[in-house]
Amino acid sequence: MAENFLLEIGTEELPWGAQEMGRAQLRENAEAALARHRLDYSGMEIFSTPRRLALLVHSLEERQRDKEELIKGPAAASAYDRKGNPTQAALGFARSRGVEVSQLEIRETEKGEFVFARVREEGKSSMEVLPDIIQELLDSFSFPKSMRWGSGEFRFARPIRWILALYGGEVVPFQLEGLRSSDLTYGHRFLASNPVKIDHPSSYLDKLEEAWVIAREEDRRERILRGIEEITGSKGVRPVLNPELLDEVVDLVEYPGVILGSLDQRFLQLPREVLVTAMQEHQRYIPVENQEGELQPFFLVVHNGNPRSEEVIRKGNERVLKARLADAEFFFQEDTKIRLEDRLGELEKVVYQAQLGTLHQKSVRLEELCAWLADHLHVTEEVKSRAVRAAHISKADLVTSMVIEFPLLQGTMGRIYALLDGEAHQVAQAIEEQYLPRYLGDRLAETMEGTLLSLAEKLDNLAGCFGIGLVPSGSMDPYALRRQAQGIFAHLLEKEVHLHLEKAAAFAVGQYDFPEEASIMAELKDFLLQRFRQYLLNREYPYDIVSAVLENSLKDPRDAFERLLALTAARRDGRLDRLYTAFERCYNLSWKMERIALEEGLLQEEVERELHSRVTWSQQPLREALDSADFSQAIDILLELKPVIDSLFDTIFIMGEDETLRKNRLALLQETASLFLELADLSQIVPGKSAELS
Repeated sequence: MAENFLLEIGTEELPWGAQEMGRAQLRENAEAALARHRLDYSGMEIFSTPRRLALLVHSLEERQRDKEELIKGPAAASAYDRKGNPTQAALGFARSRGVEVSQLEIRETEKGEFVFARVREEGKSSMEVLPDIIQELLDSFSFPKSMRWGSGEFRFARPIRWILALYGGEVVPFQLEGLRSSDLTYGHRFLASNPVKIDHPSSYLDKLEEAWVIAREEDRRERILRGIEEITGSKGVRPVLNPELLDEVVDLVEYPGVILGSLDQRFLQLPREVLVTAMQEHQRYIPVENQEGELQPFFLVVHNGNPRSEEVIRKGNERVLKARLADAEFFFQEDTKIRLEDRLGELEKVVYQAQLGTLHQKSVRLEELCAWLADHLHVTEEVKSRAVRAAHISKADLVTSMVIEFPLLQGTMGRIYALLDGEAHQVAQAIEEQYLPRYLGDRLAETMEGTLLSLAEKLDNLAGCFGIGLVPSGSMDPYALRRQAQGIFAHLLEKEVHLHLEKAAAFAVGQYDFPEEASIMAELKDFLLQRFRQYLLNREYPYDIVSAVLENSLKDPRDAFERLLALTAARRDGRLDRLYTAFERCYNLSWKMERIALEEGLLQEEVERELHSRVTWSQQPLREALDSADFSQAIDILLELKPVIDSLFDTIFIMGEDETLRKNRLALLQETASLFLELADLSQIVPGKSAELS
């Protein structure tokens, strides 16, 4: 009879990230382990709180499925003599597999006839198998930071204090580092001091809730959101709710409650960003605003304490936040006494990276890069001047007290202080936008000045790190260079900026005066190409069309992207397959040959002369279409050659016996294929790929 199986790993307080990873790993590894051990079940749930990771398997069968396996033995020729009697080879093989020699089967394989034994393994009871599964699950966890405790060698995110393991009403015997499994769990650390006995997995959630623990993550989230709505609705305000903060507080509590605290009205004079950061990032509080978006002198606290002590909890959190905001108020007042311009001298004392100089030297490089980018993107002198000015003071906020205390406000405080210093709005905005996008899906710079500074910042970081060998490897990317490359492509594509990225990267590398500049550029170019490929694939563009536009894409990523869009649209309307067919007939025969000069006088057939004439005539309108980025028109121009190409192959034997004529015809095909390749490397296209896959 199938029964529920419950495994709870009780720990010291798990950090939020460990819980999130633990839930995912526990589900994935449990599914794999149960499948590997041939145990069927009807469903699975994963639970977690700061003090536990738990697995509940519904209707787990009481036995494994039986296993039948066909095992290959010796060749039939060596297993039986000429009279068909089994040899020692057959007898030994049968004995080793626990079957009678008469039960052996002869089967044909790719290497001839071989003897096989059909071995049947009867399934064990679940109670026999589950201890092994528990051990496998515990061994399978992997956390960025794990620890040992006591004298053992086993590692986990935090020390394990108890293991609850039940199959139906029976404890599954298991031992880890001297810790034995039982039917006991523990409730809330402060509100339920006694162990909680679980008679059956089906009572697990209810028993824990009686002990002030809500084990299901979704239930804690719903309870928090309901508490927030009740409080804010009664006050006529709304929460400033960061989804990531909500995820985190859900995993910081076992029995959540929500209370409303208040703060001194004077703190509302601080910049909104300072208030929100102090509340959210440092204290995990939720700010409150009115319907017009103005912050109010309140904040929400998700707590894990006794509901009967909420007034004490409220006052304690108000004291903590008051002290934090008083510090921020002092920092702000002190910072605004000194202009950003006057802080530049301090940057000469701050090392950006030991081998790459100071922040002041980085600022100088950013100025030069912004000026170079402005010239090559043909922006106005006003935009160039403001971008260079923004680069000049872009790092000054890093030495302010506010940013030292709240590092997440780098750039943001630069914008705020720049505006207070009387800098132009675009200059101030660019200082903040230099770090955008900070993560996947983040906003991009809105101003051209910010776009220039953001590109300069990322190019300088890439050039410097590649120059001293700090290159991403595998999953290791401590300087987030992959993200910064993605940020470059996001700006170029989304802001429709046409930039010769290879030249820009070369200028950035050149500013450092590295000795092996050519090899650095080769490695950086390859890295950028791979990141561009990944950027496009992540957006689910067809892999073959991505490959087709990739080769020269660093000359202008936006141009390559527009070609990709045109080819993708052509696949949907059927033109790409026709284009590929015409190209492929010319390319396959001619491209592996060395380049041959075409002689018009050797074009004997009318269809040859017509194709040559059309190819010659098509060159100018094709290049005009390519230069104006009308790639759909370019496809149509090339498609006009298809009927003549088809006629050529239908009426002429290209690889005829006359070597001179054969080579000249191949030269004609090379000339024709070259025209197609000006659009994209169509040899990468997979013909017949459906529109759905596009």
